[in-house]
Amino acid sequence: MITHYGLFWSECSVFWGRQKNPGQLLGRTTPQLDRRGAPTKEERKKEVEDFRDYVGIYCLYEGRKLRYVGQTGLKSKSTLLDRLKAHRKGPMSGQWDKFSWFGCNGLEGNLKIEHALAQLEAILIVVTNPRFNRQSGTYAGAVQVFQATHDEADGDITDKLQTMEKMLKEIKETAGSLRSR
Repeated sequence: MITHYGLFWSECSVFWGRQKNPGQLLGRTTPQLDRRGAPTKEERKKEVEDFRDYVGIYCLYEGRKLRYVGQTGLKSKSTLLDRLKAHRKGPMSGQWDKFSWFGCNGLEGNLKIEHALAQLEAILIVVTNPRFNRQSGTYAGAVQVFQATHDEADGDITDKLQTMEKMLKEIKETAGSLRSR
């Protein structure tokens, strides 16, 4: 599902567009070399691609602090660059300076991928709990399961403390009987 990703990209390194130019979200993949060593300047230039039309999941950061997790493409038909542009206005304006994204290109209309992206977004929101997300995400087609305590489980902290107190009492009694001998 995820074919490409970018980590902690800088907002100020993106061309956001103007008038008849929609902007670009440029990135470079690591070139596959048939030799050892670092790629040359010319080899690096050849690897630059525009990822503005990708769909997937993105995260907005202020420094390294996560601020927002979102989904782009598919249902809304918005691209990665469209969503990032939208977050430069409104309540998120000035609240982020870096972003990470995880996505793929050209999968519009694939219902299974749409559900997978919704689930991935929901998982990210739950795990990270970003401050600006108001919705919890959608676990499309999934049923929530609540934990049930097993009869033989260790229990909560109160149960563990009581068990430790009982063990400590037994150790003191054993130590006391050894001293009296």
